[in-house]
Amino acid sequence: MIKNIDVSKIHPHYNNPRKELGDLSELAESIRKTGILQNLTVVPWFSDITKSGADDPVKQEEMGYIAVIGHRRLAAAKLAGLKEVPCVISDMSYSEQIATMLLENMQRNDLTLYEQAEGFQMMLDLGESVGDISEKTGLSTTTVRRRVKLLDLDKEKFRQSVERGATLSDYIELEKIEDVDLKNSVLEAIGTADFKWKLQSAIDKEQANKKRRIIIAEVEKFATRITDTENFDYVTSYYTSSVKKDGKFVENKPDDADTVEYFFTVGTSDYVGVTLYKKADDSQDDAEADKDREYREREERRNALETISKQAYQLRRNFIKEMSNSAAKKNLHVIIKYYFAPLVEGFYPMRPDWDDYIDFITPGINDKAAEKQLISDHIADEPEVMLLVNVYLTLDGKHNGYFDWNGRYRNNEALNRTYEFLEKLGYEISEEELALKNGTHELFAPVGGKEK
Repeated sequence: MIKNIDVSKIHPHYNNPRKELGDLSELAESIRKTGILQNLTVVPWFSDITKSGADDPVKQEEMGYIAVIGHRRLAAAKLAGLKEVPCVISDMSYSEQIATMLLENMQRNDLTLYEQAEGFQMMLDLGESVGDISEKTGLSTTTVRRRVKLLDLDKEKFRQSVERGATLSDYIELEKIEDVDLKNSVLEAIGTADFKWKLQSAIDKEQANKKRRIIIAEVEKFATRITDTENFDYVTSYYTSSVKKDGKFVENKPDDADTVEYFFTVGTSDYVGVTLYKKADDSQDDAEADKDREYREREERRNALETISKQAYQLRRNFIKEMSNSAAKKNLHVIIKYYFAPLVEGFYPMRPDWDDYIDFITPGINDKAAEKQLISDHIADEPEVMLLVNVYLTLDGKHNGYFDWNGRYRNNEALNRTYEFLEKLGYEISEEELALKNGTHELFAPVGGKEK
């Protein structure tokens, strides 16, 4: 039964999942001209604390009703100057109210991902299971769990990321990071050109920490941990990159470790796991000590540059791998231009390696005839995207960077051409990559080998 109720007697629901009602001016103008065409759903007033109504019937009547469906219509009706609105009075339970508001707003696509997550958490707090929510919303249990997991993130940073146009797939990417603080730091980059870079950096940082613990466990078997290296001589560095994917680390244990006392410090960068020392040799002159220091600094700088250059290559590679055939077709004019450019300019690149870009080809396949046939079939199915891959492989060989053997900046025209091509396709170059490209990155050795 529909009943007209005084708008002053209807209150917004305490826990409406939708926090922002948006611009109401257009809706208010429509209501002013034609009235409300769809009734609201309300429940008798109840306390937000006890979830019960008033004991006194007169008091209950004075308190009025609480809106469950129609919050925007109610606010717009008040803005339009209406005194009454048509309502259906329901006796649904509190948990049913939450579920109804959540589903109604989701069907209208009126909720942000974070508001959905808060709604799901409210339902869980009221005793609903993930399975119950999945059944009521039509979303998979995995999706429900992922939504709720978003509540672990910093709320303000999350809100800002939504305003920058973040998608659910962006937040799913964050699940690759375990540490919540790291997740929040990467969250700040969602919607910017640095997101992919910072995401991969965070993943690599966690991996580096795990590898560092493996290195420490091995080095502790023959060396003592120290913090002050003033009276010690550098021996060698164990880099996190030396730990294999299976977690194995074969350390270069000094041959005299049973007779000489060794010490180590834990690396502070993502690249150095452990640095090994022994007590200072008084017979070593200052020139030798400086030479050792320069060697260590050069090795650490080179290792760091190799690591981030490999990461830059990985980002470029993934950009190409994730491009759809339709996107490749849209950019066909760019692809064809760069495809023929090497021939025109007399540049003949190495033969491309297709294996990594065709998921049904086993890397390292020995049957070249079969491999050629598979590639031919794939080209026939998706000619544009395979042309794209061929152009990219022509331009960008195995990962390389903008530095020489000593870690000094070196311009790389081939890599410049690669970035030029990718940016024309929509690739957003990160600040780290730009610093590598223009030679301003802090890791580059000073020209001439002297610190400024």
